[in-house]
Amino acid sequence: MPQAESRTPRIGFVPWRAAVVIAVAGSAAVCALAVLFAAILDNVLDGDGVTVWDRPVSSWLAAHREPGVTSVMRALTDAGNPPVLAAVMAAVAIGTATRTRTLWPIALGAAAYGGFLLMVVTVKLAVGRPRPPLPEHVVAIDGSSFPSGHAAGIAVVALVSAWMVTVENEWPWWIGVTAWATAVPLVAAVGFSRVYLGVHYPSDIVAGWALGGAWGGVLIVAGTTVTPLWRGSPLGRRRCRP
Repeated sequence: MPQAESRTPRIGFVPWRAAVVIAVAGSAAVCALAVLFAAILDNVLDGDGVTVWDRPVSSWLAAHREPGVTSVMRALTDAGNPPVLAAVMAAVAIGTATRTRTLWPIALGAAAYGGFLLMVVTVKLAVGRPRPPLPEHVVAIDGSSFPSGHAAGIAVVALVSAWMVTVENEWPWWIGVTAWATAVPLVAAVGFSRVYLGVHYPSDIVAGWALGGAWGGVLIVAGTTVTPLWRGSPLGRRRCRP
C-alpha cells in the first residue's frame, strides 16, 4: 500500500511548482507581446512610428534579390502556408495525444490553429492595410497586409508544437532541444521571407510574430498551469502505466 501511494502518475507535464514559475513568466511575456502588437497597430493606423521604415526596407530588399536566395525564400514562405501549418499542428497534436493517452493535445492544437486564424482574419478586415506595391511582389497575393498571417501562424504552431514535445517527458531530452532549436529560427526565417518576397512590410511581420507569440503563450501558460491539476484525476490516472 505505501508503495502504491508513493507512485506519482506521469502524465507528461512539469510539477506544479515549476508550472507556477512558467505561468508567471509566460504571463509577463504574453503581456509584453500584446503591448508590442498594440503599439505597432497604433503606428500603422497613424502612419508613423516604426512604419516609416517599411517602404525603405521593402524597396531595398526588392532591389537586391538574387535568384538562388529567392528560391529559398519561396520554399520558406510555403512552410508558413495555412494547409502546411494545419498538417504540422495536427501531426504533433495527434502524436502527443497518442503518447500521453489524453485528448488535451488535440484540443490545444485545434485552439492554437483556429484561434490564430480567427484573430488574423479579424484584424486584417478591421485594418485593411494595402500590401506593398505590385511590382515588388514575387508571389501572387491579395487581401490585407496587416498583420502577416504567415508570421502569426508559424509563431503559434512552432511554439505550441515545441512546447508539446518538451513537456512530454517520455521523449528523449534531445528531441525537446531540437524542437526549440528548429522552431525559433523557422519563425524568423518564414517572417523574413514574406518581406523579401515583397508581400508584407516589416511592421506586418513583427506584428504577426507578436500576435502569434501572444496567443501561443496564452495556450502554453494555460496548458502548463492546468495540467498539473489533473494528477490524481480520472483523466490523469488513465495516463498511468500498470
